[in-house]
Amino acid sequence: MAADPKQSETLRQIQEAFQSAQSQMAELRDQVEKHAELARAKTQSDFIQKEKDRALRQLGESVFKQVQKGKLQLPEGFGPFLKAVEHAQKKAEAHAREIGDLLKEGEEAAQRLNEKKAGPTNSGVASRKKPL
Repeated sequence: MAADPKQSETLRQIQEAFQSAQSQMAELRDQVEKHAELARAKTQSDFIQKEKDRALRQLGESVFKQVQKGKLQLPEGFGPFLKAVEHAQKKAEAHAREIGDLLKEGEEAAQRLNEKKAGPTNSGVASRKKPL
């Protein structure tokens, strides 16, 4: 029995399509793996940068405290940086005071509201009757 030429051609086309799909899947898998590797590298880079920033911030704060205490004298070139830090610190303190004032106002308003809701205080003594 000879194989039907139409079936053989169809089978060949199916096999070619399957092989092409396999090749595309392998290429796609490679691209996904490379992308995942780049994402891991970026995440690691971000983590290292944050660690460096944290260390620099701690160093700067430590140096600033020593300068404020008079235990460390910075070279002249650092004057603008020192003034910028002092200015930022003053702004932060002023902002903290504003927040404190807002919180205090909120507490006072809540207290007044609670007093209003409670109504007049009951002394426990009967009120005087008015003459008729």
